[in-house]
Amino acid sequence: MKRDSQPPVSFHLALGTISFTICFCTWGLISAFAPQFRKLFSLTDSQTAWLVAVPVLLGSLARIPMGMLTDRLGGRLIFSTLMAICAVPAFSVPLAESFPQLLAIGFFLGLAGSSFAVGVGYVSRWAPPAKQGTSLGIYGLGNIGQSAAVFLGPLIAGLVGWQWIYRGTAILLVAWAIAFALLARDAPGASRPASLGEMIKVLTQQKLSGVLACFYFLTFGGFVAFSI
Repeated sequence: MKRDSQPPVSFHLALGTISFTICFCTWGLISAFAPQFRKLFSLTDSQTAWLVAVPVLLGSLARIPMGMLTDRLGGRLIFSTLMAICAVPAFSVPLAESFPQLLAIGFFLGLAGSSFAVGVGYVSRWAPPAKQGTSLGIYGLGNIGQSAAVFLGPLIAGLVGWQWIYRGTAILLVAWAIAFALLARDAPGASRPASLGEMIKVLTQQKLSGVLACFYFLTFGGFVAFSI
């Protein structure tokens, strides 16, 4: 193999999918243990609803700036940085001593949900146009991370304690952030937008962008709603 040869597209697809899965698993941990927090802090129905909704809200809204940063700076930097940052609130959840503290930590933990936009930008640039649909479809399997958190999180917590679910997740995030930073590479020759105006130009040039956004809102929004 030549020294300047690049790993195959499947390698970068695997890196992106694993990263997405870990981030989405992190994103779903608050809702997975909502019953535990409700008992621990004697939460009302409204407080429990806020606790579950806040990470989802930030994770959804943050996709816009995170996607733009990925277009501008590359997925390697943004994905590894995002995972390292999300490790902080993940580790901090067991340290919360009140509902407001837990709510604030859960808010920042919601950043993990913005990973979808980062991975799409990273994976799609490596895949040739004819195979982008297949590559992004495989990458989308990372959605299983949220379901795994809700289903497996409480089961594992019965063995090691719920606190170690968050601590272990934080350790995993840091470890994989380092691995991703070392192994990942941004696609060579990928064009990067020069300004914010160029990034949002697609909204005026592509008439179906609004329709696709509404479709995504219904489909993925429904998935998240049922997951939590």
